[in-house]
Amino acid sequence: MNEELDLGKLFVKFVTFNRRNKKLLIIFILIGVLTVILYQNLKKPYYETNAICMSGIAEYERQDQVEDLSQRTAIDLINHLQISIDNEDYSYISNALGVELNVASSIKKIEAEQLYQQDMDEKFYALNKFEIRLVIFDNQLLSQISDGLIYYFENNDFVSNYYNRYLESNIKIIKDIENEISLLGEVRMAGAKNNLDISSVNIISGKEGKELSNQIVSLSHLREEININQDLLLPLVYVQRFPNVEHKEDDILLWSVLGAFISLIFGMFIALIKEAK
Repeated sequence: MNEELDLGKLFVKFVTFNRRNKKLLIIFILIGVLTVILYQNLKKPYYETNAICMSGIAEYERQDQVEDLSQRTAIDLINHLQISIDNEDYSYISNALGVELNVASSIKKIEAEQLYQQDMDEKFYALNKFEIRLVIFDNQLLSQISDGLIYYFENNDFVSNYYNRYLESNIKIIKDIENEISLLGEVRMAGAKNNLDISSVNIISGKEGKELSNQIVSLSHLREEININQDLLLPLVYVQRFPNVEHKEDDILLWSVLGAFISLIFGMFIALIKEAK
């Protein structure tokens, strides 16, 4: 009971204190809010935009795509750039992206994140795509940065070595497939001339129970699949490029509330010292 009374008295004293010093507290709050507004209007504006990408690096490495590791290497390469941005090492960013120094220094933040899909059981599965969030000071340089990221992937030693070996391997596989198709054609022609029944044997089973029983068709299907992957699975591909943004980002509301709160606390401290004197 005594504790409730003490809390009640303390609250009354607190309200009375604020009422006695309301003019001073209001002045401090206004100063804090106006300072935030002035800073937000004078500071360098920045713009935020997002792109959806995919990378063929996992295919080059010949690794099974396990959950969120399917695009992990590409995501790590993007996020690695932020280390240099935080350290303001824009010369490295300029060389890595193949852009001018002023373009590199316009990047405020860049980060990549794996994209997921939710199934009927409310489980999340990693897609073979990821999202890049880009924050820049000059929205007119967006296309140069976008192209610079492609340059960054294509000229990375690790990625380029794997990509070149991937292309060489595909060329050999396609050549072997074409030789096998040619040989099968000759065998069937010879069998037909000698009235031999050369039946087709299934060699490839597709997804969802789809099967190709004809060997030549199966090999042709495999060859075209390799060709498509070779053409489309580049080191970095934009599914959706960065849209150009005109609206500059600011946190004026959040910082105004925070500035008002800090100013209120500071004003109460000054008022307390004033009354103590």
